[in-house]
Amino acid sequence: MRGGLGRTLLTAFLLLTILPLALIGGYAAQNNRDSLQKEVKSKLQAVATLKGEELRQWLAYNHQQLLFSALEEDDDSDTGRDVWWATVSNQQPDVIGAVLVDSNGQPLWTVGRCQGASSTTAVASVLSPALSSERSQAFPQGQFILSRTDSNLWLLVGKPESQTLVFCLSGAGMARLIQYDVLLDEALIGKTGKVYLIFQSWVWPGGEDATMLVKDSVPPRLAGDGVYVNHLGVPVVGAYYHVTDYGIGVLVEQAQSETLESTNRIAATLIALVLAVALVTTLISAFVIRQITRPVIRLTESAVAMAEGDLAQHLEVTSRDEIGILTYVFNDMAADLKSLYEELEEKVAERTKRLQQANYQIQRRALHLQASQDVGQAITSVRDPVLLLNQVADLLRECFVYASVAIYIVEPGGGEIRLRASSPAMRNEAVTDATDQGGWSERVYAGDGSIIERAVRKRKPQVDQHQTDDAVEWYRRTLSRVAIPLRMEERISGVLAVLSTEREGIQEDELEILELLAGQVAIALENARAYERERLAAQRLEEAEVFKGRFLANMSHALREPLNTIIGFSRLMIKGIDGALTPQQTQDLERIYDDGQRLLFLINDILAISQIQAGMMELRLQEVTLQGIVDGMMPTASALVRGKDIDLVQDIPQDLPVLNADPARLRHVLVHLFNNAAKFTERGTIAIKAWCNEDLVYVSVSDTGVGIPPEDFERLFVRFEKGVALTPLDKEGRWQAGLGLGLALSKEFIEMHGGQMWVTSEVGKGSTFTFCIPCCHSNTPASEG
Repeated sequence: MRGGLGRTLLTAFLLLTILPLALIGGYAAQNNRDSLQKEVKSKLQAVATLKGEELRQWLAYNHQQLLFSALEEDDDSDTGRDVWWATVSNQQPDVIGAVLVDSNGQPLWTVGRCQGASSTTAVASVLSPALSSERSQAFPQGQFILSRTDSNLWLLVGKPESQTLVFCLSGAGMARLIQYDVLLDEALIGKTGKVYLIFQSWVWPGGEDATMLVKDSVPPRLAGDGVYVNHLGVPVVGAYYHVTDYGIGVLVEQAQSETLESTNRIAATLIALVLAVALVTTLISAFVIRQITRPVIRLTESAVAMAEGDLAQHLEVTSRDEIGILTYVFNDMAADLKSLYEELEEKVAERTKRLQQANYQIQRRALHLQASQDVGQAITSVRDPVLLLNQVADLLRECFVYASVAIYIVEPGGGEIRLRASSPAMRNEAVTDATDQGGWSERVYAGDGSIIERAVRKRKPQVDQHQTDDAVEWYRRTLSRVAIPLRMEERISGVLAVLSTEREGIQEDELEILELLAGQVAIALENARAYERERLAAQRLEEAEVFKGRFLANMSHALREPLNTIIGFSRLMIKGIDGALTPQQTQDLERIYDDGQRLLFLINDILAISQIQAGMMELRLQEVTLQGIVDGMMPTASALVRGKDIDLVQDIPQDLPVLNADPARLRHVLVHLFNNAAKFTERGTIAIKAWCNEDLVYVSVSDTGVGIPPEDFERLFVRFEKGVALTPLDKEGRWQAGLGLGLALSKEFIEMHGGQMWVTSEVGKGSTFTFCIPCCHSNTPASEG
């Protein structure tokens, strides 16, 4: 059965046939099972009720007879007891003994098979609950109490003398009463049926295999449908009957396997029936479906063949039903399609030629566009003007398949236009005019009327085209010369010239692409020229910077020697080594000494800057403590604030980590920061504070000076730049001057250590300069150099 239609129909037939039958059969089997369980439960309940009533009558009869015999027994002699016992045992064969006990439960005499120590224990276990003070009212004169010990039953009979006569009844008698009856045959309780005697306070010791067993309590599910698992772990159906006044009951059970045997046979029969129906349904459905799907399959195969290109399809109409109508319509449609296809082939053959021609033009334009994109990407990456022009010429000739490409540049003044690049390269000798072989003139002059000159003069593309004189039409070609000005805004910088030998000549769309490329070449050429100018300017600037660095380094060394001499001798004179000085002389020498120190400080900064620029600055890193560097710098800081109402404050923790730094450069940074704070602070405090955060040690120098405007923050760390705030006065009323190197040099020193420096400030309240450098993670003491 080919295709999926037949399988789908067959599956639907099977589901519609088997599923309802299975549901109905399952429902019927379940109802039969429930009805059978209820029937068995009713039957077992009748058996339990019958046995319970018989047990009640037997106990009532023994109760009455033993009560009369207990009242007649009034002779306490051994002979009288023997006569009395003989009469009782003849009348009641199930009574096997008797015991008379006092009010304390002690046996006074025993007769029958109740003699011995075991009987004494048994009587005590029977009488202990019966004779207790709490339950004394439960045993009035002449009433029996049923209990059990040692596989026997005991009946208690009260006497007027506060004595109790206890009769021992054989358990076998009661078992015979429960077991022996024609109603207990297999017709009622089956082969697996069992009858149990239920006591509320003891368990019958007969064993699990006995027909009559005794249980402690009623199974908990007997109050429902009576179906449960018994004490042996077997699923059973049970019924229970309670015998009032004696605290016992009768339980009848039958295994579910036997109860539901007929239901299982019905279920097996139903399954076999369903399978048989499924088989028959499958056969019938397969036959019917085959008759339905065979014409559909033929239609499908013909349709597939038509889809693959075989339009000569015709099917025989074998019926007048819906399938026959569909076949007729299919044949008509196949004939129409074949006719339309033949007409379409003629039209396709006619238009294929046009499409090929159009496709050629489209492909040619696509190639030109792609070529223009490649050329544009290539020329934007070249910065050398000469290399740019040669590369443009080669790319245009290669991508557009031109015979030759030339690029002319307008010389200064505009009177001459020179050839700067060509592809293929021109011969070494000069060519004054264009040749038939496609050569280009090396020079073009204004007014010579050439195509190059016209493009520059008219500021728009110029095209010259003519065909060759070949005798065979196939070999005829169109020689096309095109000159496009390289225009940058209103200025003409050159001409892009191409020579094409294509049969069709230069098309309009190709000319547009060349104009676009000419514009890109003009821009790229201008960019290359600008880049070359910038490169030369940068080169000259770099040479000037190197010269400046060498000059500063040489001048710094040359100035330090005489300056050190001036500072040294002025210091000796101030100390009076060369003789006493007048106050005016001392003041003049102190001014010479202070200005010399300031000048030496500036020279050292200039020397450091020149060394950094020349790449000659090297740090001498070692393990140092910040406290040691600050202690060595504080005398210099005190001298900076001498004569001012300024307090110097330190806040450096004792457990600050050791630093891996150049102590001289770090001291230089701190001196610069304190000097800067002292310049702009007249009164207040200058504080240095340090703290550690993870792997960095932070140091800040704060002052209460005039502050820094936010717009000057970026200029503070630039060489030779100073803020626009007023330069402060020194202690003698002079304006303090500076080169603007201190903060820039300090920042560079900190960055050379792998740290950073920044500033926060508020005008009128002061400034805080903060820097951070890495720590060593070492607890070993460091040198304080």
